[in-house]
Amino acid sequence: MVTKTLDNDEMMSVDELSTLKEDAPKEKKKKHPALKFFLYFLFIIIATALALFLSLYQDFNGVITSLSKVDYRYFLLILGLVLFSYMVEAFVFFVFSRLYTRKYYYHQGLATTAVGAFYGAITPSASGGQVMRVYTMKKQGIETSNAASIMIMAFIVYEFALTTMGAVSLFFSAGELISSVGTFNIPLGSGRVFKIPAIPLTIIGLSVNVIVILGLFLMSYSHKFHNFIMHHGIDLVAKLKLLKNPEKTRETLRIQVENFKLELRRLLSNIPVMILIYICYLIILITRYSIPFFAGIALDGFGYCLNIDGTLVTKNIVDASGNIIGVTPVMSTGSYNIQSFWRAVFLGSYHSMAVSIIPIPGAAGIAEYFFNTIFQNYYVSKQITSAAQILWRFSTYHLVLLVCGIVAATYRSSPKGEIHHVDRHTFVTMQLETYELRKASADTMFETASLSRKEIQARLAGFGKKNRTVGNDDIEVEKEEPIKEKKAKPIKPLKTPKQKPQVEEKEAWDSINAGED
Repeated sequence: MVTKTLDNDEMMSVDELSTLKEDAPKEKKKKHPALKFFLYFLFIIIATALALFLSLYQDFNGVITSLSKVDYRYFLLILGLVLFSYMVEAFVFFVFSRLYTRKYYYHQGLATTAVGAFYGAITPSASGGQVMRVYTMKKQGIETSNAASIMIMAFIVYEFALTTMGAVSLFFSAGELISSVGTFNIPLGSGRVFKIPAIPLTIIGLSVNVIVILGLFLMSYSHKFHNFIMHHGIDLVAKLKLLKNPEKTRETLRIQVENFKLELRRLLSNIPVMILIYICYLIILITRYSIPFFAGIALDGFGYCLNIDGTLVTKNIVDASGNIIGVTPVMSTGSYNIQSFWRAVFLGSYHSMAVSIIPIPGAAGIAEYFFNTIFQNYYVSKQITSAAQILWRFSTYHLVLLVCGIVAATYRSSPKGEIHHVDRHTFVTMQLETYELRKASADTMFETASLSRKEIQARLAGFGKKNRTVGNDDIEVEKEEPIKEKKAKPIKPLKTPKQKPQVEEKEAWDSINAGED
């Protein structure tokens, strides 16, 4: 294997990355891709069944009774909100695709969103969603290079929105998370419990997203930081036995940095579109995080807290000396107001940050457990919390998995023959193979956009002036005047100049006539 080291101020080009990729030993093709997906489905089913058992075993009758009293109007509202969030996400892909072609329609973006949601839900860390969306868009008529650009740009804006929501959630209600959640208690058997503090876990989840964006940004624009990570950082992690193949990690990281730099440049060249997409992703996140609030309304889960036996949960009232002078019922933190709505959004953001660092398909089992822990004081009782968790998980995951699975199986442009390529490394390879095309396209776009701006500014600066105006710096634009018709003038015949006899030619003819050789 041929490896290449970097000087202190040198960054490897994409051509060299291609060479490195060719020199690297080829991995064995994965056999039986259907078996991999079968194992994923089997894991999801087992984990979901286990989570459902844990939700019901304490008070099966109470949870079932709570679910039987669901207000169907709010249940339909929840389903409508889930559908709305995916429709907004489809609009994101529609807007991005329209930057490349006019022959792309909203229903295609909706199908692309559904296909990506299905494969993202059944693969670890949602790694299959981006790849299958690229394949789908390719079959819809979008070039692979353009589809890869769309996925990278969408990822960048989504990470910015996700980081914003996480930071705002921690800023406004970290104290409530500490007091109401405290720790995640995982039973180990024989009365032993493994406790995981809630705040550090959510901070780690937020830090992962911040590190991804900030790290890529620094590596793109700081040679020193880039080379430090490439050499010392990866070598240190490899020495700690956390990396099996450091060279492959370097290659992947270089590809990610180059693509981040290219697509961020493309985004910054169209600020209005970037702001629009950023707002769309904020709407998506807020909509999905607010589902627990509406689940509480559907289950009538707000008010005074209740024990499992139905009695009120109370707390002691003490005087200044510390003596108990009475008791008072405890209210749940949720209620029918805007504050409770945002409280649910912030708790949903904590849940997302905590679950995102666990690389299992759909976070099956873990998502349900974390929901019960984070929202344990949000509703009036544990029965309502378990019922809300079942209602939330069904509407945001299981139903989505079913509907999007049907779309992925029946949609004519669904990439049914590429399921063996569904992994993160495939998307990295796709970025590498399309980099030169995307870079050339971006350079052309930047040049065209620059010329158009100059012309527009010059025309706007010259509007209303009589003869000519000066735009930016040295740009001059003359006012167009109507062309006057003129009578055609008769064409004069050309005069042929008299040719002088050539002396040498005349002497040659005279000698021939005289009989000379």
